[in-house]
Amino acid sequence: MSRTVCKTIALAIAMFMTYVASARGAGLELYETGYLGTASAGRAALASDASTAGTNPAGMTLLDRTQLMTAPGALLPSTNFDVAPQTTTSGGGGGNAGVFFPIGSFYYVNKVSERLRFGVAVFSDYGLGGDYGKTWVGRYYATEESLITGKVDPSIAYEVNDWLSVGTGVSFGVGRLTFQSKINNALPRVSDGGLSFESWDEAFGANVGILLRPIAKLRIGLTYQSPEDYKFGFRPHITGLGPGLGHLRRRIGGVKANIPLTEPQQVMLSGVYEVLPKWSLMADVGWQNWSAFGSFPVGISSAKQTTTVDANLHFSDTCHVAIGQQFRFDEKWLWSAGFAYDSSPVSKANRSAVLPLDRQLRYGTGLQYDINNSVTAGASWELMDAGPGPYSNRRGPLAGTLQGHYSTNWLNFVALNIIWKF
Repeated sequence: MSRTVCKTIALAIAMFMTYVASARGAGLELYETGYLGTASAGRAALASDASTAGTNPAGMTLLDRTQLMTAPGALLPSTNFDVAPQTTTSGGGGGNAGVFFPIGSFYYVNKVSERLRFGVAVFSDYGLGGDYGKTWVGRYYATEESLITGKVDPSIAYEVNDWLSVGTGVSFGVGRLTFQSKINNALPRVSDGGLSFESWDEAFGANVGILLRPIAKLRIGLTYQSPEDYKFGFRPHITGLGPGLGHLRRRIGGVKANIPLTEPQQVMLSGVYEVLPKWSLMADVGWQNWSAFGSFPVGISSAKQTTTVDANLHFSDTCHVAIGQQFRFDEKWLWSAGFAYDSSPVSKANRSAVLPLDRQLRYGTGLQYDINNSVTAGASWELMDAGPGPYSNRRGPLAGTLQGHYSTNWLNFVALNIIWKF
């Protein structure tokens, strides 16, 4: 192997390892599918509509008729970065870096027999993104990034007896990862260069669930979702390099990189208790395997060599807790409210500049109205406070030191839902 090839691979490894933390930062596990009113509380045990096909397939056995549910909506973020004095590059805070996303889901449950149900769920529960513009102080880390995913999840459920139901499903997901950043040419009167890439991939997964009804007023749901592994491969697109860095494009122009990205496996335990005939309380506890997300191999290949380097972003597993309630204050009206907490998967030193994963607080509420015996319509809203996300990192003399926190780091979810029973 020639010395030139070795130098090219070494340079590519150094470059991609520099940006890989930001490139993997786009992933965020989202509970915001279907009805948002309880902030996810009780999601594995509610089984009140067809969305249970995507949250706990065992719950489909509680639906007395074939059912269809649609839930269109929108994600309205507010993400504003406050620059700390220790930051060494020039520029501003980037304004509101949040990116508007339309959201939506579709669920169908078919009553095959008294004990058997078949369902399908179409939704997205993993992704997000940010756009800070080309002049913010962290532009040499990242300027724009997004991960958009969608999945189809067919499932089946069987009522074993009056107190136990079981269900399972498989999922097929498609993801699109995009990333952009600036490259510091380190010369006066020379504008920044640029790095960008785009990649698509698919992933497969599975889920299982059980639903227990030990007494008439209590339901307990337990679900497991397997990891789903995407492997995004790309060739970098490099533009606008100055005289001092022109060799960079020549050296790595033909290099291909593979960055794996995993939707973490998770376990959720939920309970719903009917305190009064018109009032129910619900709660969740859960776990997500983010430590596996933070440890991964990065593949770098050229025409004559392929190299794999193990990376570790030092993520930690997270815990989830939620509480909520539903109150039927009128024969046709149902009011829901809930609160959820998720711990932070990453520390200040390892946090991504684009998606500042911190602890998450969710506040949700919503109303549903029974139009008639076969149609229900509803609207719901949820605020996710993603925390101040303090960030401090140094990435060599060209990228400099970036330090600060987020004065606002909120995601507003709004959704409508319509349920048809046949």
